[in-house]
Amino acid sequence: MIDLNKLNRRESTASVMRRLRRDVRPRKHKVSVADALEFRREAYCLTRAEFCELLGMRQNHYSEVVNGRISLPIKATRRAFALGVPAEVLLQISEE
Repeated sequence: MIDLNKLNRRESTASVMRRLRRDVRPRKHKVSVADALEFRREAYCLTRAEFCELLGMRQNHYSEVVNGRISLPIKATRRAFALGVPAEVLLQISEE
């Protein structure tokens, strides 16, 4: 028989944090943000200028993102997700 009191017991915050750190480890994806952006741009047959306009950023900033110099701004990240770039790739932790 299931002990409902045991199931309904409140877990301490420290315990929850330990469990989350253990269970949710960021994974390094084989696909970079730059590769995913360029793949999506080419899939839609867009020029860099057109794609930058959709992302709401200037071409020189986009070039810096593709070359790995800066990360994608949050507004552009949201727009890239709306265009079909997978969230798990956009939200990956960069290793610096």
